[in-house]
Amino acid sequence: QFWEFPTVSMGIGPMNAIYQAQSNRYLHNRGLKDTSDQQVWAFLGDGEMDEPESRGLLQLAANENLDNLNFVINCNLQRLDGPVRGNGKIMQELEAFFRGAGWNVIKVVWGREWDELLAKDTDGSLVKIMNETPDGDYQTYKAESGGFVREHFFGKDPATKDLVADLSDDQIWNLKRGGHDYRKVYAAYKAATEFKGKPTVILAKTVKGYGLGPHFEGRNATHQMKKLTLDDLKKFRDHLRIPITDDQLDKDLYQPPYYHPGPDAPEIKYMMERRAALGGSVPERRSKHQAITLPDAKSYEVAKRGSGKQQAATTMAFVRLLKDLMRDKEFGKHIAPIIPDEARTFGMDAFFPTAKIYNPKGQNYLSVDRDLVLAYKESPAGQLIHPGINEAGAVAAFTAAGTAYATHGVPL
Repeated sequence: QFWEFPTVSMGIGPMNAIYQAQSNRYLHNRGLKDTSDQQVWAFLGDGEMDEPESRGLLQLAANENLDNLNFVINCNLQRLDGPVRGNGKIMQELEAFFRGAGWNVIKVVWGREWDELLAKDTDGSLVKIMNETPDGDYQTYKAESGGFVREHFFGKDPATKDLVADLSDDQIWNLKRGGHDYRKVYAAYKAATEFKGKPTVILAKTVKGYGLGPHFEGRNATHQMKKLTLDDLKKFRDHLRIPITDDQLDKDLYQPPYYHPGPDAPEIKYMMERRAALGGSVPERRSKHQAITLPDAKSYEVAKRGSGKQQAATTMAFVRLLKDLMRDKEFGKHIAPIIPDEARTFGMDAFFPTAKIYNPKGQNYLSVDRDLVLAYKESPAGQLIHPGINEAGAVAAFTAAGTAYATHGVPL
């Protein structure tokens, strides 16, 4: 009763999110559920974006103007074994890829502590160094110290070295990446929800293991590390400003005290109020849905009668039965046929003129077979989901349709 959406394994999440957003629009356009105020969010990793499925269907979201879809890609520059693009820049690569696919791109690169330095960078020296520094170096900086960053980053140019001359090593160390600045992240989320006409991707630059201390932050082995030392735990406590004393931690490293600010703490009250306003806790699987009235026996008469002495293909029999079921006034509207470009092969082109192919933009061209009985017809209220030559997309569409009873309370 916990997971809302089946998105594992890695790479499947982006594809499922795209078809979930499409499914939401499909339900709305067919008058089955008002989803006009719903947003789909997918939280992804920069290393995960190398999976073919992660990028392979981006054009669908842009083609259908799915501005109800948002990707948030955590660009900590690392995958399990090492840098994602040690010699390159993964954020710029992803930005170019998503823009080329027709997406709106929002980048959250630097925290607000950098704003003053960038304002003073009148000759562009700092921006030049930022653009030229490869991701492998950015990872290393966060595994070292403020003094190291002063020497190896700002020290590349006398002008940038002067920019931080009045900053201590600790102040340089505390120049955050944008993904750890709550104000910048909030601004990005707000901009994403307000943008119309395109899906949005937020590229947020972060540090893997942020706040866990020097043994964890930015290390290649961070993903495999499972234990905090006492010193790590104390630094993590200080970073989060948790009121637990050294004596409490020294008693038992393996059972540190649990801290809760209390139900009346401002942050707890705010969190609970927001969750209540947004409809409850997440993730939570809700399986209650509207009941479906099954078709009466007449819908099955032809199938029961059979074809007599004449042989009939099973596909032909199936299509005939499906067509009769789709004619049922109550049950029929809940059927969502998904056809990955094989309708004519299986004789399902008979659905084209009546059920029509779902396309939120309708049919804005003159169909070559418009004079035929089985003409190819597209409509915003079309019932057939046609992903094209795209079996993976068909499975993602099937997943969204098959879980609509829990996601929306509307069985498909």
